[in-house]
Amino acid sequence: MIERKRLKPSDRMSSTRVPKIEDFLKKEISQIISSQVQDPRYKFLNIVDVKCSSDLGVAKVFFTIINGDKADAPENKSLEKFASMIRSKLSKFMQIRRVFMQIRRVPKLIFKYDESLERYNNIDSLLNSLSD
Repeated sequence: MIERKRLKPSDRMSSTRVPKIEDFLKKEISQIISSQVQDPRYKFLNIVDVKCSSDLGVAKVFFTIINGDKADAPENKSLEKFASMIRSKLSKFMQIRRVFMQIRRVPKLIFKYDESLERYNNIDSLLNSLSD
């Protein structure tokens, strides 16, 4: 007889709900940046991924700079202010549209530069130099 692992109700909910909310936040943050942000420092942010904590209290927003590198990324202090502005816009948007996921509060947003593309480029250049 095969023993099945019993999931707690919170595990069942988070297994499908958290990824849906992460996708929703990624799309909406990208939309807000492209349509409502006027500051040139943030106009070239490309949202790569969003990872939420299991309780949806915190969301890490991973970004890259279009046609740029980490040196072109905004400073941490200004990113914190930017995150709070995006969070308030998300909150207003969700109140208007009555979001289908029934999020009670918008998670705290923490913007982090995604270095995976730079690591990929470094590895690629090393492999190319080995093949030459």
